[in-house]
Amino acid sequence: MTARARRKAVRQIVMLIYPDAHLLDVAGPMSLFAAANDFAGFAAYELSLAARQPGLIATSAGLPLLATRRAGPVMTGVDTLLVAGGIGVDAAMRERKLLDWLRRQAPRCRRVASVCSGALLLAEAGLLDGRRAVTHWARCDRLAADYPDITVERDPIFIRDGRFYSSAGISAGMDLALALIEEDLGTDIVAAIAREFVLYMRRSGGQAQFSPALKAQSTQPGRIAGLQQWILGNLHLTLGIEDLAAQVSMSPRHFARRFALETGMTPAAFVAAARVDAARQALASGAENIERVAARLGFGSAERLRRSFQRHLAVTPSQFRHHFQTSGVA
Repeated sequence: MTARARRKAVRQIVMLIYPDAHLLDVAGPMSLFAAANDFAGFAAYELSLAARQPGLIATSAGLPLLATRRAGPVMTGVDTLLVAGGIGVDAAMRERKLLDWLRRQAPRCRRVASVCSGALLLAEAGLLDGRRAVTHWARCDRLAADYPDITVERDPIFIRDGRFYSSAGISAGMDLALALIEEDLGTDIVAAIAREFVLYMRRSGGQAQFSPALKAQSTQPGRIAGLQQWILGNLHLTLGIEDLAAQVSMSPRHFARRFALETGMTPAAFVAAARVDAARQALASGAENIERVAARLGFGSAERLRRSFQRHLAVTPSQFRHHFQTSGVA
């Protein structure tokens, strides 16, 4: 698209909200679209919020947002339909009229995108069947189990499959918004917005870099949950399956089954993810060099640490430290 054509394009961006939607799922992406108007120097986007009943809609933060459009009649001229996530998504998924509206409205939009758990609402409406999608890491298991026709990608920050986009956690909605703006207005505008908001234009890695240690907190209390916490404090040890089984007084075979059943991952996968997560935190702090981090956390060598980072995060340790360090590098 030429610069002249871009100046003529005024696109309607509509965000669907509902009671107990997450405030940042809405405010983050919409703030970036609004900023795009400022940096473009013309009204590239018209922004509005829609809900089943227009008016003030309470978010999960307790702060209300004003929805000026009703998600009932089919809207004309909507370029991009966004769907917010939040703890209210479960109730929204039971609203048959809202789901019917999504099914009617989506084909009329150039793009349909979900933020965080908003993907569940699109999935319940049948709009993601046969497509690849992502949601917040804590909701991926549910998305995969309840909607087997969807290919759930657990790590990407956001995914595009045709006209449909989905994003991971809350901040990933802002990554997605930047990508949509770049499609429309080009790299220069997005670079200016990213500088203003102190964001990365394209964040390295995936949501796996933020979730492995949190996985332990979601396991039901018991021997496996206790073992997970023990693993996190003893990453320097060998941590083979026989060693771990002995810690909980189980046979290796029974232990492997129990661990997978209660956590949704194998013991080896949890140990690998925990080590990468601990290394991520160490490298971000800048307190140790890469060789020391590798030795202290059981990788054995800096090369094994590098391979683990590439496999789990799609970046090297040096690239990760460059992007995320919070203090000087030793």
